Amino acid sequence: MRKFLIVAVFALWAASAFADGGRLRFRQQAGDFIVTLFTTPDPLTVGQADFSVAVEQANGGGVVQDADVSIMLTPASGGDAMLMLHATHGAATSRFLQAANFSMPNSGIWNVKVVVQRGTQTGECVTQVKVLPFSPLTDRIFWQIAVIPLFVLLFAFHRWRKRVFFGKRLRERHAVGG
Repeated sequence: MRKFLIVAVFALWAASAFADGGRLRFRQQAGDFIVTLFTTPDPLTVGQADFSVAVEQANGGGVVQDADVSIMLTPASGGDAMLMLHATHGAATSRFLQAANFSMPNSGIWNVKVVVQRGTQTGECVTQVKVLPFSPLTDRIFWQIAVIPLFVLLFAFHRWRKRVFFGKRLRERHAVGG
């Protein structure tokens, strides 16, 4: 049982880990570049968000480290809550990414436009993302904390079963030997 609990804890911890940038939203060619967009958290909710971008040369020249990456978000409903973000290496979790950390103001469908510029080369990609209202049930930390009482209950159940099983065997031994 102890081995099972250890494996379960590591499995839950690994399941909550993200790749370098989060959920893959798209990988598209944009001019002379291939642009890959990742977002966290998953699902996207109102509140803290991270948009990470990987930029590569379209001709197979590798990762582009010195590109200027801008991300524009506008609500698909046509509201005036436009966000203009500048992605940087400093905000990213990997040296191959550029990221923008910010707060999503509203739920709904958002248009995302990623513009990459390097010298005279320019490329842009467009997609949409769905942003859900904030809910504790969609918050990753909620589920990580909720697991703790589950493990306490499993441990207590295991101890109770062990006591009942060994108590029964002990009574049987005394009855046979007595």
